[in-house]
Amino acid sequence: MVELLSFSRKERLRVRCQVPAGDPVVASLFDLWPGSEAHERETFDMFGIRFSDHPDLTRILMPEDWEGHPLRKDYAPAHVPVQFKEPRSEKASRAVASRGRPDRPVEG
Repeated sequence: MVELLSFSRKERLRVRCQVPAGDPVVASLFDLWPGSEAHERETFDMFGIRFSDHPDLTRILMPEDWEGHPLRKDYAPAHVPVQFKEPRSEKASRAVASRGRPDRPVEG
């Protein structure tokens, strides 16, 4: 989807198209509207939709060696384990046990 605005005519045009999942390719708007260059690159990077006749269809947000497209529904996110730096101090443990209020005594 792209929105084109004409400030002089006070008009707005919204262009929407569906892309087949098996071969996500649509025509580029770059020749008509050069400002679409970064938007098309971002769409390619996040969703994997290719734009035919785009002058520089390379990744813009993700690293070049990134595999896949993170905002596609079929993209499986990798599991990153949570790592804690060091155990909680005794004072912090008491504060949590007293529901975040260090002035309240810990029962038990």
